[in-house]
Parts: sequence; structure tokens; C-alpha cells
Amino acid sequence: MPDKPTWYGRLDQVIAELSNLPWPWVDRETLQSLLRVGPRRAQQVLRPCVTRQVGANGVAEREELIAHLRRLAAGDEVHYERRRRQRLAQVLEGLRQAALAQPKVLVEAPATVLNQELANLPEGVSISPGAISITFSSPNEALQRLLSLAMAIGNDFSEFERMAGDDATHEVVSTTGVA
Repeated sequence: MPDKPTWYGRLDQVIAELSNLPWPWVDRETLQSLLRVGPRRAQQVLRPCVTRQVGANGVAEREELIAHLRRLAAGDEVHYERRRRQRLAQVLEGLRQAALAQPKVLVEAPATVLNQELANLPEGVSISPGAISITFSSPNEALQRLLSLAMAIGNDFSEFERMAGDDATHEVVSTTGVA
């Protein structure tokens, strides 16, 4: 099945632009520009309406061409093409909405991170009253450690509050070897 002309979806706009032209005749070049098609396709659309020859080129009366385009717009082919484009736009909008609703994944998380505990944080992550320290050697490693910390906090928030609280009697938890 051949591709549907892209100008089918813009016929109303093309007709409006033709109506605003200052002269009563339309040549192939003008129609080509309005439809945004090549010379051959513009000639094919124009041919049934050509009533005069100017040199080697045919011209059509503007109103007759507009009537021809309206008949095309009212035809089944255009109707089905518009419906197809509307369905495609709805599908694309649904995909866009789904992508916006789903948060972007910044780092691959192994399954072990889901059950991360504060006591077993990765090396380079430490929590002390009023401070959290994370050391890393690459941006991806930083994201992995931040994710581990966030999951551990989510899994045991009361323990995090106890460790990060401002009470100086709490111990410092560190995986860098410093306590």
C-alpha cells in the first residue's frame, strides 16, 4: 500500500491559503509550495483543474482548484488518513504521558540494593550525627552509593534517625575504616 500524501492532513490550511491569494489563477509552482510536494505531484493534483495554458505550463482557476481540493478532503481516503493520524497522535501522547509518569533510571540497581541495611552500607558511605559522607571515584559509583544509602534509609528510617541524630552519644557508622 503506498504512503498517504502528507498534505492530506493540511488540506484545510492549504485551502485557506489558496483563498487568500491575490490572483485568480494558480500554477503548479504555487500549488507545489502550498502542498509542500514535488513538481510532479503538484502537477498531478492540478491537472484536473487546468483550464488555460501559459506557455508550456497549465494554470487553474483558484476557485475551481479549491473546489477540487474540497472534494479530495471530503473523500474516504482523506477521512481514513485523518483518522489514522489522530489515532497515531493519541498513541504517541499516551506514550509521552507514560514516560513522564515513570521516573528516569539514573543507575542500574542490583537486587541486593533493595534489601540494603544501614549496618552494611557500601565502602565510602558514612553516617554520623548531623553528617553524611560519601566518597567515590566516578559519577556512576556516586549514584550507586547514593541509591544504597537511600534504600537503607527507606528500609529502616528509625535506625537512620538514631544514627544521624544530633545526640553526641551515638556512634559513627562508617565503611571507610574510620569510626
